[in-house]
Amino acid sequence: MNRWKGLLICFLSVCSAVSATDNLRLPDIRTLGMGGNGGAHSAFFNPALLGVQTSKSFRADYYNRYRIKELATLSAGLCLPNQLLPIGLHIASFGYDEYRESLFRLSAGKQLSDNWSLGIGVQYALLQSEMFESDAARISADLGIVYQASDNLSVGLSAINFPSVTLNDEYVDAERLGTYLAELNVNWYIVDNVLLTGGLANSKDTPFSASAGMEYLPLDEFTLRAGIRTAPLRPSLGAGYTFSGITVDVAMVYHPVLGVSLGLGLSYSF
Repeated sequence: MNRWKGLLICFLSVCSAVSATDNLRLPDIRTLGMGGNGGAHSAFFNPALLGVQTSKSFRADYYNRYRIKELATLSAGLCLPNQLLPIGLHIASFGYDEYRESLFRLSAGKQLSDNWSLGIGVQYALLQSEMFESDAARISADLGIVYQASDNLSVGLSAINFPSVTLNDEYVDAERLGTYLAELNVNWYIVDNVLLTGGLANSKDTPFSASAGMEYLPLDEFTLRAGIRTAPLRPSLGAGYTFSGITVDVAMVYHPVLGVSLGLGLSYSF
């Protein structure tokens, strides 16, 4: 067994003992800096957010767990709002040559009224590794709802990977590709340049977790972020800088057992 096989097995074993992890479905770097409230900010977690977006956007994120490149996740997404049916495309990849998890996702959202938006997503996840006798795959669906109480307050509810169907998992624990996740999130702009966000989550392996965060814009081009998430307790910090429609985001997340993870994100609105 080479070094990276041993490293990966160690990583997966520790994560299973401490808290389950979904290597592919990660909030974007902006969201990670605010505690990871995915369903509040990202159509990757709540497809209903496609219905309230006003501009097309592309973003790519690189998240380096514990500063080990073989445990990194790379993801990219394209959101295309339009009058007929806003759609989103996402891809994600985790691992290295001998162990690879991949995800391909198509989602759609629609604003039903001034207050309500609804969205659905379908994704295909694949696990390929020399460690197992065969590959494993999973097809699953997401459902999201967003309620805009006012211009400054919104509530999101999302169900991730539910329902799901597992394929070719006779020799592989396909739950490595992620189990269901239900999230309730709130966004509140207490003033124009300060956003507070919070959320509650439930999954198969973690019956209850909570998160909270804030985003502060001291300048139009510069943003500061901070957040925290439970199960286990993980504080985070982040920042963003915007120029010519391009935003660069950075984030740092601290795990009490495994240490520091770093992220870099790039987004463009057009």
